[in-house]
Amino acid sequence: MGMCYFVTIVRRELGELFQHYLLSQGLQTQWALPCEGTAQQRTLDLLGIEKTGKVMLSAVTAASKAQRLLKGVVREMRIDVPGNGIAFTIPLRSVGGTSSLQYLTAGQDSEETEVISMEENRFSLIIVIANKGHTDPVMDAAREAGAKGGTIVHAKGTGEKLNATFFGMSIASEQELIYIVTRQESERTIMRSILDKAGPRQGHISAVFSLPVRDVVGLRSLTEEA
Repeated sequence: MGMCYFVTIVRRELGELFQHYLLSQGLQTQWALPCEGTAQQRTLDLLGIEKTGKVMLSAVTAASKAQRLLKGVVREMRIDVPGNGIAFTIPLRSVGGTSSLQYLTAGQDSEETEVISMEENRFSLIIVIANKGHTDPVMDAAREAGAKGGTIVHAKGTGEKLNATFFGMSIASEQELIYIVTRQESERTIMRSILDKAGPRQGHISAVFSLPVRDVVGLRSLTEEA
């Protein structure tokens, strides 16, 4: 059975509406994380506004249901209206046992008989682990390489050795995860720009990696060019 990790990132005031919508579609097991946009601070200061609060909702579901959810958040929730948000799916390689699958898909209809034809992934999710307060130089480097924007999730490292360092930077300190969805052909260019201009040697990030994204809705500047 093909499974996907379904992710939607929307304005915080829309979070509860989207959460209820996903519940109505059978996604009882969800995770919600507060996050914020990556608009440049100098632009926000010029306009006299603050960074946009967002919420990230995610769940595991069958690939066919994920396709229907992507259509639903466009048709029913209007996620494609500029500024509302973005939704995308990441194909799962495996799930650790029947009990894990039952927990992740509680309340969902069984679709074990579906046949999934894996398509070539057109998009990628770049995840940057950055030091707290260092997101601006990372996003500047990403934008120079063609990134349209990103989402910041606040986090804290939990390394076994609290004093461990990576290029002199504590990996157990407060950190920020930056999520950047991009076209696959731009992935390496963006990651190289981040490493060269805002990498570990500059003291801005600890690591950067990417995941394949199967489908994306809600970010017209990205999907229209793909």
